[in-house]
Amino acid sequence: MKKALLFLGIATLLLSFNSCKKYKNKEVYANVPVYMDYESFRNSFAFQQGVPVENAGNIFLHNHYILISDTDKGIHVYDNSEPQYPVHLGFMNIPGNTQMAVKGNLLYADSFIDLVVIDLSNMSAPQLISRMENVFTYSLPAIDEKYPVADIYKDKGVVIDWNIEKTKEVSGFMNKVNVADCDGCGKEEVETKSAVTARVNLAGSRSQFAIVDNYLYTIDMASIKSFNISSPSSPSFGGEKTTWAELETMISEGDHLFLGTTTGMLIYDTEGNRDFPVKVSEIEHVESCDPVIVVGDYAYLTLRSGNDCGGEVNEFQVIDVSDRKSPTHKKSFDMYDPHGLGADGDLLFICDGSDGLKIFDISDPEMAGYHQLYFFPEIQSSDIILHNGLAIMIAEEGIYQYDYSDPSAIYMINMLYF
Repeated sequence: MKKALLFLGIATLLLSFNSCKKYKNKEVYANVPVYMDYESFRNSFAFQQGVPVENAGNIFLHNHYILISDTDKGIHVYDNSEPQYPVHLGFMNIPGNTQMAVKGNLLYADSFIDLVVIDLSNMSAPQLISRMENVFTYSLPAIDEKYPVADIYKDKGVVIDWNIEKTKEVSGFMNKVNVADCDGCGKEEVETKSAVTARVNLAGSRSQFAIVDNYLYTIDMASIKSFNISSPSSPSFGGEKTTWAELETMISEGDHLFLGTTTGMLIYDTEGNRDFPVKVSEIEHVESCDPVIVVGDYAYLTLRSGNDCGGEVNEFQVIDVSDRKSPTHKKSFDMYDPHGLGADGDLLFICDGSDGLKIFDISDPEMAGYHQLYFFPEIQSSDIILHNGLAIMIAEEGIYQYDYSDPSAIYMINMLYF
């Protein structure tokens, strides 16, 4: 998760000062940055064969192609024209990628600090056609939290990896790190990502990119950034709106953006001003991870404890959003470890972490949690996309696909190991 340290309390300041003293002139084992210089970084795009999936993140369905972000590395492309036999076409090397969206045949993806545009007209040979430089906040890949983080210097390039080795250049405290524009420059304190132990253009519920009309909206730390893509191959920057929330996910529904945060759901209206969406409402919940989807007059969101999100609640909630300006919490239902979710018609699919995939009847949304139809256990499920009777789910070990064209007889079609 890419996020900024929004507020710094006295206790944190004291810890930072103590840690500077603790590590001064002392050689310790730490996460030491591996840099890629900016020229190499911006010339690193390539479409490669035989690259395995290491850390599957966001999922996107483009026509009959499945796109899977390999966190901080790039995007895998699968031809799913025959779901029984998906074919891995190749891997787009995009350092720092975690998010994507597609309009027409153009893919918009983040690459650490840049936004790249890739032509998908030939899915066997995607082409990078443009790059907007320095539009996102300088961010870092996941760290090993058992060790402190060595100082970062932006002038050396982007950080693409870490080595655990001894160094004296450690002035941060735990996963708070010092990032400077150059050696000797003033330092800015940020947070790294935690280590992971882990329509038709359709994004998964954990996406941070959304397209409305001719605008691409992205999450960048606590801000919503807009890009005008009316000239699809050459986007221009629209505007930035600070939310003052810890943003996690974003989806679009009509002219509205629904944002999941660690403390609630925000609704923004883009109709009046595409460059600067206007906040119309907010509904709070306990601190937790929060993917969200919207089906008609109802939003469904999952709350998950642990990791960077904090909190101790594991449940899914049903929110009445018929009045976008006044969302109302209706019901909460206990879950085990819910992650991504998807819905189609009267079916709600929830990836319940290590407990597996669960499917509910939402014909009566406020009774959904009492009407579990199916349970596929013992799968470390993460996120899911539903389209035209086909459910495509990302799990720790690979891609699962289910046929739900007949809700009375949902079954698994295929499981493809990474």
